[in-house]
Amino acid sequence: VLPVVIILSAVGQVMCFDDFSEEQRPKVHYKTQEHLRLDGGRCIAPQAVAASGSGGRPSTRATQEIKVDALNVAYQGYTYKSSIAFSVGRERAPVVLVFPNYAGKKQFDVDQAVFLAQTGYVGVAVDLYQEIPEYGAEHRNPGRDATEEELKQHRKGAFAAMNGLLRKPVVLRGLMEATLAAARLHSSAHQQLAGSIGYCFGGACVLECVRGRLDMQAVVSFHGVLHSSPLNIEQDPNFDHKVDAAPEGPYATWCRVLIENGDLDFIVPQESILAFKKEMDDNNVDWQFHNHAKTPHGFGLPPGVWSTAYCEAADRRSTLSMLQHFKETWPEFPQYTVARNAAGTLLHPVRARL
Repeated sequence: VLPVVIILSAVGQVMCFDDFSEEQRPKVHYKTQEHLRLDGGRCIAPQAVAASGSGGRPSTRATQEIKVDALNVAYQGYTYKSSIAFSVGRERAPVVLVFPNYAGKKQFDVDQAVFLAQTGYVGVAVDLYQEIPEYGAEHRNPGRDATEEELKQHRKGAFAAMNGLLRKPVVLRGLMEATLAAARLHSSAHQQLAGSIGYCFGGACVLECVRGRLDMQAVVSFHGVLHSSPLNIEQDPNFDHKVDAAPEGPYATWCRVLIENGDLDFIVPQESILAFKKEMDDNNVDWQFHNHAKTPHGFGLPPGVWSTAYCEAADRRSTLSMLQHFKETWPEFPQYTVARNAAGTLLHPVRARL
């Protein structure tokens, strides 16, 4: 069964992305959380192991050294600059690819890879965009004080790069598969076990992994697009919605899909949700769909990242849901308790006793 193409309404696109209004402008500059900061490409982090039957409470404590290496991925004549985060000296662990939002790989995505490494996996911040003078790595997360001209450059470059991949799912799948193959060559990475997570556009990426039968056992989407169709951000009446469809074929039926969605997400209308469920059911894919009440698009992006609509409760719940998803998928690998995620959200708050 071919994936359903959903063309989003102009209203939904404007609500999320139009003109980067002052209301959307970050109030702070983005900063890496203290527990994720690297010194010379490394950080020393506390490590807590939750023993079975302990109710999630840490039973032993130690420290772990997390390192981030460059992961250069050659694909179709271009070298993409991904990053791989891992615990030094730990046995090979499942690889988790981190697919960024519309803006492309930036510091937050590297920080998320480091967080995943602290929890027991090998995190890979995936670079999906070719750098050009008009839109390079330095343009992907404008600062709080960015000028209107800089924001226009960011917007134009980001959506051109994203739509270019959404129009060519075969190219996107090939690049993701090449990144996974490169990651598996790293000494920290398990040779067979892998998954992925993604934000916004990254949510479409994780579902393309399933549609393209990539060798992954678990994927998670955070406020992600459910169908791979280009977005007409400029509301251009002559916008080309054409997609070079991938060949029809069976899905990765062995892969578990988890969707973390905000109920107020305007780029995920009800018809898209219903079409997603039918598509997954028709192709015998195991899925979960968590809908967070009164929660908008961008709830998992921290302050300082463009297009954030950070919601602490939804970010906490969705992060813990992701970790449980991975724990069920790879039960033989210990999962380590980390106090805060990459957005700085406290994952295990303690209720004060009266």
